[in-house]
Amino acid sequence: MEVSVDPVTVWWAERTAATPALTAVLDPTERARRERYLRDADRERFTLGVALTRFALGDLLGLPPERVEIDRACPDCDKPHGRPRVAGRPDAPQVSVSHSGDRIGVAVSSHGPLGLDVEETRKVADDIAGHVLATGETAATTAELLVFWTRKEALLKATGDGLRVPMPRLRTSPAGEEPRLLAWAGRDDHPGRFVLHELAPGPGYSAHLALLDHPGGVAVHQRPSTDLLP
Repeated sequence: MEVSVDPVTVWWAERTAATPALTAVLDPTERARRERYLRDADRERFTLGVALTRFALGDLLGLPPERVEIDRACPDCDKPHGRPRVAGRPDAPQVSVSHSGDRIGVAVSSHGPLGLDVEETRKVADDIAGHVLATGETAATTAELLVFWTRKEALLKATGDGLRVPMPRLRTSPAGEEPRLLAWAGRDDHPGRFVLHELAPGPGYSAHLALLDHPGGVAVHQRPSTDLLP
């Protein structure tokens, strides 16, 4: 008999959803970090990322969002800008946050590590392809380049490496093909451990979700923030 497993959920918000009332769920450290942003757009993206994280985790843990203790300590410098996790709860659902332009996404999984990346389609520096593409990979347009970018950054966020590992060490399938990790230099076992999902964040954006060591058949649900936020 097939055993059902909880889905992975990706919550999508638009920047206009950042109402002043959402700041009430931020803790003092988060509020201080929010105030250090100079632009309204950056404050709004940060507020929504925190609020979505708190409401999503609170819903799964049976806690009010403001009572979810989130640890963001960076493993390198211990400052609070690392990947979010529930403090003292290694068994708690895992989270990945990404935002670009007016789109903010939070992915939550009860099954293991995951990485989410969203990028707005925009003009990029002429030399950026050299920082993204591996030998043999080609992208004819910015949109195709951002497919490689979001696939690789999602994978790097899932392992916790972030941009400490150069993207050209990873090879993925190109735009128009099923998203897959084809090779990771020095980590031959990784292609068999990952599942990649192409997401639908809306026109003008590219987004991918990487699931590491998840059970087979895990569904990915994409939902609007209006289903979660007050």
